[in-house]
Amino acid sequence: MRNPIVIVVLMFAAGVLMGSCREKDVPGESISVSLETIEASVELASYKIDVASNCAWTLDVEGEDGAEVFWMTPGQRSGRGNATVTVRVNENAYASARTARLVFTTPGGKEAIAAITQAGNENGSSAPGTASLRMGTYNLRMHQLDTDADNTWNVRKERLRESIIDCNFDVFGMQEVSSVMQDWLKAELGDRYTLKFFSPYSQGGSGDRAQGIAFKTSAFSMSDWNFFWASDTPDNMSTNDTGSSGSYSRGGCCCILTHKQSGVKFFFMNTHACLNGEPNASYAHVYIDQEKRFNPQGLPSFFVGDMNARPEYAAIATYKSYWKDSYDSAGSRSGASGSYNGYSSISGKYRIDYVFLRGNGITADELCVSNKLYAGKYASDHFPVIVNFKITR
Repeated sequence: MRNPIVIVVLMFAAGVLMGSCREKDVPGESISVSLETIEASVELASYKIDVASNCAWTLDVEGEDGAEVFWMTPGQRSGRGNATVTVRVNENAYASARTARLVFTTPGGKEAIAAITQAGNENGSSAPGTASLRMGTYNLRMHQLDTDADNTWNVRKERLRESIIDCNFDVFGMQEVSSVMQDWLKAELGDRYTLKFFSPYSQGGSGDRAQGIAFKTSAFSMSDWNFFWASDTPDNMSTNDTGSSGSYSRGGCCCILTHKQSGVKFFFMNTHACLNGEPNASYAHVYIDQEKRFNPQGLPSFFVGDMNARPEYAAIATYKSYWKDSYDSAGSRSGASGSYNGYSSISGKYRIDYVFLRGNGITADELCVSNKLYAGKYASDHFPVIVNFKITR
């Protein structure tokens, strides 16, 4: 049962009169609003504010202490003259009330302010401050590599789309993403995910044979996007993965993500590591070096990807000297035992895809190597690895 509407009186800085104009030096401009305060219910609802003005105006949404306001959306951000602005307020899933201000401003600097307070949910959690996140990694298999009828790109891509949607990742790393696939992912999933790609075959990081990071646009904001090469010169493109298995360019990409709802920030790094055994082991330390470089604040840290190394390999020992393997840390595990399936093994041939974690306040609740098939067919030659985490500030 929902709370009744709780009226909370907001007190802002002395001298600020809700809904009134702050006089500036531009004569003739005027603006006012019909509601000085709105007491919003717990439930999803919309509210209308009548604006009276004789000039153009813009609308900004201000949270408490500069916090981003994720839970309220105005129908427009600017106008001219009189108008009615509809404000959509999302359901409050948390026990605490929350507040924000709608600030209408004229070109000369006059302001009219409406304050919104939304009641807390008596059955809600004590968050914000805790984020429950679904993270993972998925090698998508480059589109041009398969010629058999069951797995050509035009046939397989619909299975892959359904698989990604089924995973319902909040954040995930991708490997083996060709230029064709980058365009396809943006067209198919761009309405829900922000997708950033890094090609180690270009000094600028753009182009074919890429890896990337995807996150739900509505839930996160991104900063500090960086990429590097797994080599002795990490800032310079190089063919660093050489040996009997071929010659390749390898590296990683990373960013800082902020969970809008809770304010939790964390570092997220993705790679498709070296295929040849010697560079796979010798360059494993580079990822630790780059994590320290690009995460100087020591935020909770996640390192995901196709490591091209089984658990007993030297590279994994290096990674585990710094991070924890969520396969070992998770409260429960389900799905396949191996992440590489080769289009032929429902239990997985071996485990080479990982989600590593580091930092205080992180709990790995459940790990799944999802071996779901689609009409009896595989979505990729790798299974996605999904981990449910809780991060507490």
